[in-house]
Amino acid sequence: MRSDVADRIKDLVTALVLAGVAIGGFLFINPKGAAVTEGPGGLSWRSLPFIYSGLLLALTVVYASISMIGLRRALRNRMDAAVATLEHPPLTDQRRTDLRRLATVACLVLYATTLPMFGFALTTPVLLLALFFVFGRTNLFANLTLSLLGGFLLWLLFVGILKLPLRGEVFDPLTPFMSNTLRAMGL
Repeated sequence: MRSDVADRIKDLVTALVLAGVAIGGFLFINPKGAAVTEGPGGLSWRSLPFIYSGLLLALTVVYASISMIGLRRALRNRMDAAVATLEHPPLTDQRRTDLRRLATVACLVLYATTLPMFGFALTTPVLLLALFFVFGRTNLFANLTLSLLGGFLLWLLFVGILKLPLRGEVFDPLTPFMSNTLRAMGL
């Protein structure tokens, strides 16, 4: 079993790796200086990786900040518990953590396989809802609300703004409806 401090340190190492990947996205895009041609909306094959690298770096900064705050709390709680009981702090349930990791990977694999069939608009809220339950959130109304809102905002970013073709091949009634609604609103 590992302590919360060790988990937070692993989170910080993960944040460093993610920051390296994001910075690599800035440094290694078009290393030979090939000509860049503009596409629809002024985007090019070079600008999208820059956007993704910037978003990844921004989210990594948020993740690292949250991990640092959690590490500081874990260290403080560990010291308080050690002083109060003169024992080691309680260890986390490693089996539950491993099952959650396995369930997360299973959800992501299922999401990746169903995305081409059912489209982004249908599969993303289902993934978010499943992950909320995997991580122990039990409030069905709050989970459903966050899943639908998060799915819509992600769809708006990737399909509405970045114009990525994420429509389902088998069954996807939401993407045409949402696209037509955005066009009707003039967006």
